[in-house]
Amino acid sequence: MRAVRILHLVTRSQRRGAELVAVELARGLDSLGHTNQVLALGLGFDGGEDVDLPPLTRRSDGGFYALWLGARALRKHLALEPVDVLIAHGGRAVEAAVIARRRGRPLIVWQRILGFPPHMWRPVRRMRWRAIVHRIDAAVALTPDLGDELGRLGFKGPIWAIANFRDPEPFVAVDRDAAANDLRAELGIPRDVGLIGFVGHLIAQKRPDRALDVLTAMHHLGEQAHLVVAGDGPLRNRFELDVAERGLADFVHVLGHRNDIPQILAAIDVFILTSDSEGLPGVLIEAQMAGCPVVTVPVGGVRDLVDDGETGIVTDDLDPEELARRVVELLRDRQLRVRLGERARRRAVRFSSTRAAGTYAARLAEVVGTSRFA
Repeated sequence: MRAVRILHLVTRSQRRGAELVAVELARGLDSLGHTNQVLALGLGFDGGEDVDLPPLTRRSDGGFYALWLGARALRKHLALEPVDVLIAHGGRAVEAAVIARRRGRPLIVWQRILGFPPHMWRPVRRMRWRAIVHRIDAAVALTPDLGDELGRLGFKGPIWAIANFRDPEPFVAVDRDAAANDLRAELGIPRDVGLIGFVGHLIAQKRPDRALDVLTAMHHLGEQAHLVVAGDGPLRNRFELDVAERGLADFVHVLGHRNDIPQILAAIDVFILTSDSEGLPGVLIEAQMAGCPVVTVPVGGVRDLVDDGETGIVTDDLDPEELARRVVELLRDRQLRVRLGERARRRAVRFSSTRAAGTYAARLAEVVGTSRFA
């Protein structure tokens, strides 16, 4: 297998979700002898910059002009540093990639993360995305539904079903008891008080407000638990105002962006996922690698990650009341929490970045080998 030159393109210079996948996949493919580079179209939500995700522009907004500037900068970069394959991690990245590409180079692989919202299927938007998918060469679908959507848009190229993944190394030496003691000391939370966690971007899709609904319902059930929120995003101010308006300021701890997510996940008693939509959420893989029992709503491919009743709990619907009841059950049964967490930690090896990198390498070799430029 000859070495392949790969550029990973993400939307923002911040290390969560798609951006974390890009960095870890690049490292995995590097170890297999391929050449990898990771670039972001722009800065993080807060205008910050991650050293491993150099931005092509100094923009932090997401409008069309920012997209055009990012695509223009990408085109210049590709002219100076040609690559064989560009892996676009997410929708905005693939938009920029198809605008920047010239004369069919480089090959574009779109890693799909989320499904389309309903309004995307309106005629004008559908036509736009049909034009985009006709300019890509292959796609990665984290779930079958994501692949089916590409078919609806008329995509005829290869669609690779490759699960989401995480590097297990940061989680190997995590000690849950020590992590819990450290976080509780930092926040001033007694050891006998339940501690649940929400990790993710504070955006509408993640529904941080639903996490507050769950906490409120838990309090009504007599469980005076605390909620730790690790993440940042455009809804942070609205979220913090919501916390105050609900009278939950003493029970909610907004940590902002953290670089110690493995320790945060190890420290909490139960992780909750409250999103309206997901693909195959990497944060659930992280929680399980940390040995943290999860309670999640049934969105996207979560049932492919969480074995209900074995490695965590998947609720029947999006009802915050049901989420609250299941979380309270776990908080009041330490043995069950430990059992679920230990099983989850053992099984999470299925989603290691090392395994994923080998699969990606094989698929990329196929698409490069069959290209007219090979």
